[in-house]
Amino acid sequence: MAYAGVSDLRLRLGEAVFAELYPAGIAASDDLTSAAAEIDGVLGSRYAVPVTAPGALELLKDWNLTLAEERAYARSAGAAFSDKIKERVAQVRKYLEMVAADRFLLAGCTAGNSGGLPDYIVVAADEPNFTREKLGGY
Repeated sequence: MAYAGVSDLRLRLGEAVFAELYPAGIAASDDLTSAAAEIDGVLGSRYAVPVTAPGALELLKDWNLTLAEERAYARSAGAAFSDKIKERVAQVRKYLEMVAADRFLLAGCTAGNSGGLPDYIVVAADEPNFTREKLGGY
């Protein structure tokens, strides 16, 4: 589920730019859905997704539009798109990292399973260097 619609993206970009970035055959909804999946991928570690809390929806809509905008410009302009867009995208991703690190909370959102923590944890570690057998004469 995208947090913003095609009409929202059209309004953000303007009609002329939208038509240039989304010629026939390219669906703006695909960019919105991909951007929402990125958002939900991060938020899912802390909240039940898709987020439906009214206090967070406007912010998520803006983030969804920003990330979709990046996808649209990157496809058409390659790496030469505006620094303003790059800066906004970097800021959105910084906020997403902060959400994942429990340093940014979305207003009114319901915590996911176990308060945002997974039901299990996998620990990988090297073999111990100092074991009872290795320290036998010390």
